[in-house]
Amino acid sequence: MTRPKNETVSPGATVRTRPGGRSERVRIAVMDAAVNQLATHGYNALSIANVAREAGVAETTVYRRWPTPADLAGGAVAHLAQTDNPVPDTGTLEGDLRTLLSQIIKLVHRPEVERILRAAAALDGGNAMSAHARESFWRTRFTGAGRIVERAVERGELAAGTDPDAVIELLVAPAYMRLLLTNRPLDDELLDGSVRRTLKAFDAAQKSA
Repeated sequence: MTRPKNETVSPGATVRTRPGGRSERVRIAVMDAAVNQLATHGYNALSIANVAREAGVAETTVYRRWPTPADLAGGAVAHLAQTDNPVPDTGTLEGDLRTLLSQIIKLVHRPEVERILRAAAALDGGNAMSAHARESFWRTRFTGAGRIVERAVERGELAAGTDPDAVIELLVAPAYMRLLLTNRPLDDELLDGSVRRTLKAFDAAQKSA
């Protein structure tokens, strides 16, 4: 960050710079505001004017990079996907799967998170930025959770070559289906059943390999 010409720095003082410069700070402010708007009001109420106001920037600043609400939502979801979620490491595949799904169920019970997940699912596939953002959003979560499967293979709990995506998809799909498509509860029965079916499916696959 460039200091004004008349700015002086005391001897021994540390000059702190912000990585990325003003453009990156504006991008982060806009994306944080968009995520907050999605979480609070949902996709249908997403407004460039409100996002600009919350971010403290001019509407034209937002329009230049995100010309439509779909573009703005797509960027916000991609921005959200950059936040790392803790991946459990309990020492066993069953423990990791149970902890992971418990975290997901606890998280999606929060109304603001549910709104964001619904926004991610509803992003327009015909909009290039939105389609990329939706893919990025889900890919980030599957890639991180896939480490659970890699460790299970290393411990000999799963067969070599087991597809991490296939394991995690089987585990979490019922929870997301209930959240996004039905009104069935995200309860302990769902948790136990999902973990049990996942372990059984891939244990059978390992024995037949």
